[in-house]
Amino acid sequence: MYDYAAFGWLLFLFIIIMTLVILLSRKKPKLAIFLVFVSLLLIFVAPFGVKYFLDQSVRKVEVITDKVTKLNFASSLIVTGHIQNEGKMTYNKCKITANVTKYDKLEYKNTLNSLKPIISKSIDINESIEQNQEATFKIVIEDFKYKGDYNVTLSGVCY
Repeated sequence: MYDYAAFGWLLFLFIIIMTLVILLSRKKPKLAIFLVFVSLLLIFVAPFGVKYFLDQSVRKVEVITDKVTKLNFASSLIVTGHIQNEGKMTYNKCKITANVTKYDKLEYKNTLNSLKPIISKSIDINESIEQNQEATFKIVIEDFKYKGDYNVTLSGVCY
């Protein structure tokens, strides 16, 4: 709902600026050209800002890892945790993603390794999570045969 309203306002503002450009094009062409650049900047950059703002304020969640267990006799990795609603609305659906990456002592290598995870697994939580409440989850990653050290990073998006 908030997404549609925010992107609707961006489209409305773009149309208003382009109408203003048409009206000003004969009397003040430099201002009209400037407004064209502003409107193009608005239409290409603002959606990323809107998504970031909505993720940080309206749809804010915190995903916390409780336990990571690698099974010895079955090649599986089990990640348990909970997701906490810190946003301004009740969520009905959440998607949680676990990325397993190689671990290195050097921080910049960990950053590079996070760009190409060893394995990634997502689950959906289809239960209602009220504001300031939390829900628990378990992600089972089958066929996990990596022998070295690894990091597990969790991320979540809720709607």
